[in-house]
Amino acid sequence: MAASCDLLDVDPLELQFPFVLDKQISCPLRLTNRTYRTIAFKVKTTSPRKYCVRPNNGVVPPRSSCTVVVTMQAQKVVPPDLQCKDKFLVQSVVVSDGLSAKDITSQMFLKEGGNVVEEVKLKVAYVMPPEPQSEIAEEHDGLERILVPMQRIVDNGRSTSELSSGSASLRSAEEVGSPVGRIVKSEEFLKAVAPVLETKTYAGPAEQSHQLSAIIAKLTEEKNSALEQNRKLRDELERVRREASKQKGSFSLVLLAATGVLCVILGYLVKT
Repeated sequence: MAASCDLLDVDPLELQFPFVLDKQISCPLRLTNRTYRTIAFKVKTTSPRKYCVRPNNGVVPPRSSCTVVVTMQAQKVVPPDLQCKDKFLVQSVVVSDGLSAKDITSQMFLKEGGNVVEEVKLKVAYVMPPEPQSEIAEEHDGLERILVPMQRIVDNGRSTSELSSGSASLRSAEEVGSPVGRIVKSEEFLKAVAPVLETKTYAGPAEQSHQLSAIIAKLTEEKNSALEQNRKLRDELERVRREASKQKGSFSLVLLAATGVLCVILGYLVKT
């Protein structure tokens, strides 16, 4: 955001420095003269030992601009919460045409001398440095090397549960997003498919095939074991049913015999 004034337009009104320890950081300051008169300027700061301003004064011809570079010296300590209370002041005054920068004096910017001095105050802000493009590219390439093989598995119609622990499904792989495709969204999914990711990332083609075959063989063995246990349970249930039927038949014969004896006794009692 720029300040539109009668003499000089100053841009920006807040000097932002990406804070990095032990490194000089520069921020450009643009001064624009929109008048038809020559304007002299002077830049002041509350922390002159901390900043280097080049040029700190000068002359801007009519209808032209000037760029001032403000450089923050390398800092040894990170300020709390990256807060900065430093301030800058840009003073400007109309001077005669043909005046050069070496002719500028401090008295020109004194209001007591009857000079019309225009002032613009600037703030200073520390910001987080942008992530280097090399690191972004390296991270993107690493994700692509890991996730593209997973996308191929999904495209072949295999669920990740068939290749790992069975806790992540094909649906979960297809419905979430990632920088290189809608595959991975959360750490939980990454943990679920960790064995496959490791195989795809670090193993060669022959070792990949061997490891995948071993995983499929193990899952097949577990499936066969489950089927065998299921068959044994069905056999056991059938045996229990047969024993229950035999016990029921024996009980019926005893009940029939008891009923016959009771009928004989009742007949005898009636006759007597």
